[in-house]
Amino acid sequence: MMDGKVIISIGRQFGSGGRSIGKMIAEKLCIGYYDVELLRLAAKEIGFGEEAFAAVDEKPNFGRFFQNIENLMSGSQTDSLMSNANLFQVQSDVIRQIAERESCVIMGRCSDYVLREDDRCVSLFLTADEDDRVRRVMERLEVDEAKAEKIITSTNKRRAEYYNYYTGKKWGDAASYHLCVNVTALGEEGTADFICDFVKRKFRL
Repeated sequence: MMDGKVIISIGRQFGSGGRSIGKMIAEKLCIGYYDVELLRLAAKEIGFGEEAFAAVDEKPNFGRFFQNIENLMSGSQTDSLMSNANLFQVQSDVIRQIAERESCVIMGRCSDYVLREDDRCVSLFLTADEDDRVRRVMERLEVDEAKAEKIITSTNKRRAEYYNYYTGKKWGDAASYHLCVNVTALGEEGTADFICDFVKRKFRL
């Protein structure tokens, strides 16, 4: 158990093993882990289903959003839908509420920017060699190499556009984070251990 509160914000390249590493860190430090759970919390907060909220998750351009969710909601509900900026604001509020109440790992969703004024937040970015990322995606999604490469490129492009759009910073740039780690160097568990040690040293835990 952590002796003091700490929030670990993790940005990551698709296929770097970030989700697995985030869960390992949370388990090793006995703290909460938030990924898709944020979608559920935020969706409930603004009054419509997770499917609709997921339609705009980590996407900066939401021109088709209202069209996509009209089939999911009644007319009166559609009339009350919030703007894309407000959707981001609600998710940001949820992140702040979680960070206020507990130590945790938060995956992506500009959480490093949202919590930039919280001195108990440490921001990380995970990458990995291209071969490793392609291999993970091939195994995880059961696709061939060409398809995996295409998915990686499009997903990283989307994440970068989303992050850059809302933060004014550059996704994956070392200057935007406290620590950037290439997972290939130590492997997933080794990376998790390294980050845990970094966090403990940073906060003198």
